[in-house]
Amino acid sequence: MSESLRRGLRVLAALSDEPATASRIAESHGVSLSTAVRLLQLLTEEGFARRDETGKYHVGSQLLQVAYHVVASMDVREMAAPILRELNTQTGQTVHLGYFENPTVLYVDKYAGRSAVQMYSQIGMPAPLHCTAMGKAVAAFLPEAERIALAGSLDYRMSTDRTITNAEDYLRELDTVRQQGYALNLGEHEAVVSAIAAPVKQPDGRVQYAIDLAAPNVVVGEDELRAFVPRVLAAAADIERVLGY
Repeated sequence: MSESLRRGLRVLAALSDEPATASRIAESHGVSLSTAVRLLQLLTEEGFARRDETGKYHVGSQLLQVAYHVVASMDVREMAAPILRELNTQTGQTVHLGYFENPTVLYVDKYAGRSAVQMYSQIGMPAPLHCTAMGKAVAAFLPEAERIALAGSLDYRMSTDRTITNAEDYLRELDTVRQQGYALNLGEHEAVVSAIAAPVKQPDGRVQYAIDLAAPNVVVGEDELRAFVPRVLAAAADIERVLGY
């Protein structure tokens, strides 16, 4: 590694800890002021640093973008696993991790509940967006134009007498999800199963992943299901934290 590159990386590491002036960088890194200024100017030109009105340098948006792509490339399933496992252990209910793959959401991980009545969901199985809590949780946080386009494209296949069957009602439901921060499925996909889902939000507010907690209606009533909402929201927030969101 060249000495100039090494110095540049060290400067970036220092700026990630706290903003600093060129003179402070020169002093802390044992280089001349002209060398520090040259390094900082280069980093600024490339978007890895920015200079504020007081003369201090901060990390730039390009570095944040690189960091975001690094996080995005990590195995989300692996990083979320301990949190999902804990939620499953705490509640005794089935817990899923889902990935948004328009026009469905795919189950990418599952922890089965302790009840004798088991969910038929399987890893890799697609779930519809209009009648599952997971589907609503990912669709609700699409940009408005995409959300409206999606609502207009779904076929709204009726699975139970509680299934949403038109775009107007679906968009109204997504508005509710956005306002309350979580989604419910009260027997809309399978009459005997209900679920709560929470989005795992990216820094830009979009949602690629969501988690849900599902339970048989004969085991968990609606009030008891709603009592799990804080735990599901907390688990989603914990996943966002470990992903660096």
